[in-house]
Amino acid sequence: MVIESATGFFHAGKEVGDYGAHQHEYAMERTPTLQPIETFQTTYEQPMEGKLYQNGVLVLQPAASRDPKDPMNLPLSRKLGGVICLSFFGALAASAEIILGALLPVFALNYSTLPVSVLWTTFADGFPEGSISLSFLQIVPGCPPIVEIFLLAALPVLMIGLSNLFLVPFAIAIGRRPVLLVTGCIAIAGAVWAGKSESLGSHLAARCVQALGAGTVESLIPFIIQDMIHVHERNTWISAAFACQGVIIIAIGFSAPYMVVNLSWRWIYYVTAIGGGFFLTGTFFFLPETRWNRTRSEMNGIPRDDAGVEYTPRTWLYDLMPFHGPVNMTKGLFALLDTLRTFFYPQILFITLLNSAMISTAFSASYTTAPALLTKPWSWRFQNLGLCLVPVLISAIICGAVTGAVADKFANWCAKKRGSREPENQLVNLILPTILGLCGAVMFGIAGNNPSKYHWIILLVGLGFMAFGFLGANSVGAVYVLECYPHLAGPALVNIAAFRCIFAFCLTFYVADWIIAMGYLNTFLIYAGLIAGLSLALPVVYIFGPAWRRRWPATNLGRH
Repeated sequence: MVIESATGFFHAGKEVGDYGAHQHEYAMERTPTLQPIETFQTTYEQPMEGKLYQNGVLVLQPAASRDPKDPMNLPLSRKLGGVICLSFFGALAASAEIILGALLPVFALNYSTLPVSVLWTTFADGFPEGSISLSFLQIVPGCPPIVEIFLLAALPVLMIGLSNLFLVPFAIAIGRRPVLLVTGCIAIAGAVWAGKSESLGSHLAARCVQALGAGTVESLIPFIIQDMIHVHERNTWISAAFACQGVIIIAIGFSAPYMVVNLSWRWIYYVTAIGGGFFLTGTFFFLPETRWNRTRSEMNGIPRDDAGVEYTPRTWLYDLMPFHGPVNMTKGLFALLDTLRTFFYPQILFITLLNSAMISTAFSASYTTAPALLTKPWSWRFQNLGLCLVPVLISAIICGAVTGAVADKFANWCAKKRGSREPENQLVNLILPTILGLCGAVMFGIAGNNPSKYHWIILLVGLGFMAFGFLGANSVGAVYVLECYPHLAGPALVNIAAFRCIFAFCLTFYVADWIIAMGYLNTFLIYAGLIAGLSLALPVVYIFGPAWRRRWPATNLGRH
């Protein structure tokens, strides 16, 4: 077998470890003219089963090479710096969706014949008691249909899904770094455009451009983490990456109402653009290209025998270059096809649908929290609306710990007991996020439907529970599909990132009309029913998951 590294061909070498000899592989030595040389033996069981523990000893998966340019060999400081900058930049996408929900009343007045100052003068004591706040916005003179205002939040979700479907495979074809940098610049340009927009149509177009860029960066985060982090640490890294985004979301969320009152809603986009430029610059310097070709054996912990290979050192000039390795558009095309082929794999379909239900519920709640809080008897001051994101911050911190380090320890403990880290161990870590997401939807609906009977804290606790459910399902689901099909990391993650947003758009597009027609309770009981129905499949996937992987191993996919 010919094994290729970033620098060329090398001798795949001798028997690895003491694992037994079941299969012959063939290697070719890196010479000016490639000539077949001696055969060598390696284990059959290890590559097929991917045992995380061998005789009680942890097996690092994937196995790093000796090449200093291997992303697995990056110093911890570089990994931390790169992931932090990347996560904070990606948070701009999430902050836009969540924070804009609190500002939808502002936009409703902005595009009407009334000045925005009406929001905190005429209605300083809250919208009329007993009214459904969203229906009240509909009667504002000159206000566009409320569904058009909600497109500012919903339409970008669809754009994120569609862009991920094509741009993530593009990152497989040409590399992660050029796609990150280009889409990051697109996101910043979209934010500036949104701040300068003078009409609802222009604002909508700018939001779509911003989402196209920032959403792609957000979706590449787990993809890049799996490029440079071992399997037994991925829960911790991916959960921490999503959890630390709460810092950015809360910072912008707290300040957004004050910027609207004292400056303009446009400054929210300007601050987003400035912050995006800062973190994108950090990504440029700290995060090198992480695309790296590995064999199936290396993915399962068998290191390549490159003891006789002399590698050139990693340099800053090398790291700052936008392109590394050949451009392989065929590989990107097959990654797109593999995405469509694997969509109906039971495990991937289940995680995608569960993520869709979670993100739809969380986004719908974030869109409709502000109107409820502004209505009597709660009568929140507009300037205080940013405080409604405190439960989201708390949930992000707790979720980062529970579905990160704790989840990794649990999965590794199970792996040590069973000898291998079965992907289905991750499904146990989905139980708590699913329960909290379900309970949060019910609590939010009950409180929103009866503000005179329930305290607003019930509404916000429900919002926090839904945030925990969304973040937990997002991080644990990503780790699960990565462990199910490690050689299909790109297509597996594209399925989740793309289709959950497409489904979420369909489930959130008419949320304002649903609440006007049915009320908060009935609307969010629909979301709760979706989560509950999908959660019933959790034990089924846990039991039959290993058999499904044997039935659909996808061994012929991801090789192009």
